[in-house]
Amino acid sequence: MQGDLFAHEKPEPDSKLVVQRNDLVNARFALTTLEMRLFMAMLSRIEREDTEFHELHIPVTEVVAVSGRRPSSNDYQQLKDMCALLASRVLYIERPSKKKSKRAGQGIEEAPSFSNTPLMAYADYNSEERALVVRFNDRVREHLLQLNEGNFTQAQLMQLLKLKSAHSYRIYWLLKQYGSFGTRTIRVDELKRVLDLEGQYKQFPLFKLRVLDRAQQELAQTNLAFQYDLIRGKSNSVEEIRFRFEPVTNEVLLPSLPATTEWQKVLLEVGVSASSIAAVGELIDKGDIEPGYVQYVVHQQRSKSSQGKIKSLAGAVFTSITKGHLVEDYHKMVQQRQKTSGRKPASSSHQLIRIRLQEAREAFEVMQHKKTAKGTTFEENLELVYLSQGFRQEKDAQGIEWLIKEA
Repeated sequence: MQGDLFAHEKPEPDSKLVVQRNDLVNARFALTTLEMRLFMAMLSRIEREDTEFHELHIPVTEVVAVSGRRPSSNDYQQLKDMCALLASRVLYIERPSKKKSKRAGQGIEEAPSFSNTPLMAYADYNSEERALVVRFNDRVREHLLQLNEGNFTQAQLMQLLKLKSAHSYRIYWLLKQYGSFGTRTIRVDELKRVLDLEGQYKQFPLFKLRVLDRAQQELAQTNLAFQYDLIRGKSNSVEEIRFRFEPVTNEVLLPSLPATTEWQKVLLEVGVSASSIAAVGELIDKGDIEPGYVQYVVHQQRSKSSQGKIKSLAGAVFTSITKGHLVEDYHKMVQQRQKTSGRKPASSSHQLIRIRLQEAREAFEVMQHKKTAKGTTFEENLELVYLSQGFRQEKDAQGIEWLIKEA
């Protein structure tokens, strides 16, 4: 999904919104943390104009590295095992019915309709690609595609990526549905039903500690930080939970960090997804990698892509960044440039960025095919993406044209 489903223009990827119908928000199902990350990755790939689901190839690194660390062999095994479990996940969705039913001594009341619907058509693991090959079940199409009637809830992907617990993720969506009100009261048994925890945590203090308090701690890092009140019944047991938070509207474009840094722009240009860009940002913030390394990787992988050596440029870039495939080569390059220039070691942010003009043209053609390119012609794209950001065009002794800029 590129940006807001309901806007005419696509915002920057850091402002991307993901959308679900409200009956899916309130459906009963459980996801593990890894499944939740995969679910977000799949939602973020739904386009506004999509009328059917497509097969998605999602790098394992995107699902794992969003936590801010590099994948391990144990993660890959867990993901392979997860596929079998994910393929069996069923959504229990209840809807009011127009039909009436009689119950002895209770008069006439509405009988709800319900459906048990598999979430996925399939969930496979491709060891050669180190990617999950997945597709939503067509029966959930009405809950995720062509949502134009208003019975939906949207959330900013950057907010969801801050969450670690699957239960926190579901609670975020439940509160976001009532975002404009600033409060939502939910019965304890109903909340357990939605979280698929019926019959569990019979001692409420344990439910409070492991579910409510953890969600409160995690959502404190998002735009839905909340407090909650426990409402007790006649037996003095907790029957309802009243969540209180600052009202949040279904914004078209939330205030957020725009893709103004050079490393964000080059990742966007080669088609790296918003969730992957966020994962790279976490690694940079932690000091695991440098912005200059990101740009170096993009340059190297673009060269390989133009030679037909890699199938997916975006996937190769993201994997090389998060797994550190080219770190040693990058440091050698930095040291060599420092020796050549006779300068003392400097921050990588002042390194020279060199992009072949032909690679920029090929990247534009790919983005144009995906309808995500800036500008209608390559010349317009060149001005908007490169020249306006300080790049200059130069031709070397071999006649190769370059785009060059001091990072």
